[in-house]
Amino acid sequence: MPHQYPIQLRRADMDAYGHVNNVVYLSYVDEARQDMLTSATGGGDLGENVVVAKHAISYLSPLVYRPERVRVDTVVRHVGDSSFTLAHEVRDDETSYCRVESVLVAFDPVAGVSRAITEPERSALSGLT
Repeated sequence: MPHQYPIQLRRADMDAYGHVNNVVYLSYVDEARQDMLTSATGGGDLGENVVVAKHAISYLSPLVYRPERVRVDTVVRHVGDSSFTLAHEVRDDETSYCRVESVLVAFDPVAGVSRAITEPERSALSGLT
């Protein structure tokens, strides 16, 4: 089952065409990712020390302002030695608005380099598939 994170649309999220601006979707995904990783790892290193290596975005349907929330559904697609892939979908019950695939790398902020994903982190991520 995906991790579900509710998003309240803000008027400031809209572009000149009256729908959510393309770059705002990444902020939605970032909020959902932070929530998922923090809850899965209990606020551990993986919740704080990851860097984004890649985003692939597909915009599927315009999302216009409305008071009802949308949500970001997130699942773990792959866990490697030092990186993992997340699949996000911004949606409501009827419509999928955007899909984002993100590759994230575990990071050692002191050394400034990638690091191996630990077994406890791997186990936590595996529970989110």
